[in-house]
Amino acid sequence: MKRLIPVVVMLPLLASACVPEAPATDPIEPPPVANDTCGANAYLPLIGQQTPNISVPANKAYRSYKTGDPVTMDFNANRLNFEHDKTGKLVRVSCG
Repeated sequence: MKRLIPVVVMLPLLASACVPEAPATDPIEPPPVANDTCGANAYLPLIGQQTPNISVPANKAYRSYKTGDPVTMDFNANRLNFEHDKTGKLVRVSCG
């Protein structure tokens, strides 16, 4: 009888080890920018890239900064904002 107890205890553990792994999911795409007055949605595919080459039309207002850098608090709905992390990876595109 004592030999049966370890088997009964181990059975659920062995059964859970046979469960197949969940398939890998694609990276989560950022949601589109609401009220996209500056055209930020066109730049969303660049998010996650390390120091992406960003082309902005000459007449377009934009700013590029690193997370934590001081930026002005004025709101310009037509201005593009490109936020990079400390390594240079683009982490956010927004209007304002």
